[in-house]
Order: sequence, then structure tokens, then C-alpha cells
Amino acid sequence: MLGLTSPDTFRRRAAGVSLVLAPLCLLLGMIVDPLTAGADETLGYAQNPVATGISATLLHYAWVLWVPGVIGLVHLVRGKGVVLANVAGAVTVLGLINFSSLMIADFFDIVLYRRLPEEQATTILQEAAQPAMVIAWQVPGMIGSLSGLIAVAVAYARAGHAGWWFPAGVPVGMVVWIAGTRAGIPLLAYTGPAILLLVFGIVGTAMIRMTDEQWRPARPPVPAGDRSVSGRTRGQLSMEDMSG
Repeated sequence: MLGLTSPDTFRRRAAGVSLVLAPLCLLLGMIVDPLTAGADETLGYAQNPVATGISATLLHYAWVLWVPGVIGLVHLVRGKGVVLANVAGAVTVLGLINFSSLMIADFFDIVLYRRLPEEQATTILQEAAQPAMVIAWQVPGMIGSLSGLIAVAVAYARAGHAGWWFPAGVPVGMVVWIAGTRAGIPLLAYTGPAILLLVFGIVGTAMIRMTDEQWRPARPPVPAGDRSVSGRTRGQLSMEDMSG
């Protein structure tokens, strides 16, 4: 069932399932997030440690699970959009790895505000935002992940594997999600991830259902001249081996 004995079957299914689970974890993480539910912006995590831990874990795995999904999308782009897919794929994977690591800050938030006065805890968190962390962790994580997912979706649609609703739905879902989160509007904060779950879910399901032949496109035929050169080269190597 899992296709563990077949590299094509297992990797195709793993990538497709990841594209479904990633936005699902994002949606569930936002639903459980105490701040989205209206908790105090400063003390909300410390006052709700269990919900915060569950939310941070779900959000962490949302970004982690998008990695194999993105690799699967890039794998299927051949010909049109291949350069964009390769560049965007690399940027997205690096961004997602960075973004997933940022979720650990929620656990420090819990401990600091439970053990220290509010003003002191806030000062420590602000001072922890060192330039290296912002430049090398936060910025690549956020920009690389969000813009990269959009670019990969564009390359995937340009290659003809999905309609243009895919690259259109990804930024819409992200904008609605970010806007709802920052404005403190739960409905929008949930709707954004739901849109991402819809568009990535359709693509992921299609990937799961495709055949191994579709997953592994046939290589273009080698021109006759290249075949003859290759044959001569192999023949020369064989003669040299025999003479040696």
C-alpha cells in the first residue's frame, strides 16, 4: 500500500500526502492558537501553555511537511518553467526549514512570562531578536517560504500540470491568512489556511492518483549523432580495458 519497495510510487505518494497534510496542519494550528481565539496578545501563550504547545507543533510540521511536497512539484516540472521551478524550489525549501525553526520561540515565550515579570520577559524577547537571527533566520524563513510557494505554483501551472487557479489560490490564501492573523479576525485567520488546503489538496490528491509513468516522464530521444559518439566512446573504452 505504501509502495516502500518502489522508489517512484513511495516518493510520489509521500509528496502528494505532504501537500495535503501541510496546509491541514497550518489550519489546525491556527484554530488551536490562543491568540487567534482572542487571548491576550502578551500573556496569551503563558496563560495557555498546552494549547500553545499544540499549536506551535502543528505549525512547525506544517512548514516541514511542505518540503517534500515542494520537491515533488519541482520534480514534475520539465521543459516550460524548469528554471523558475529549480530556483524557486531551492529558495522555498531553505525558507521552509528556517520558518519551521522559528516556532520554538513560542515555548520560550511560555516560560519567560510564567517565571518573570511581564516587563522583564518582554525585554529579553526583544533583545533576543539579534540582527543575525532576523537577517539569517526570520527574513529568509518568511519571504523564502511564502514567495517561494507562490513561484513554485506558477512554475507547476506553466508546465501544464495544474490550471492557473493553483498559483492564483496560493497568494490569496496567504494574504487572507496573514491579514486575518494581524487584524485579530479569527474567520479570516482560518479561511486563509482553508484556501491553501483546498488548492494544495487538489494538487496533492492528483499527484497521489497519477501513475508512476506520469511521475517519471520519459527522457527525450538521443539524437543519432550523440548515439554514435557515445557508441564509439564506449568501444574505445572497451578496447583500452582489453589491451590493459
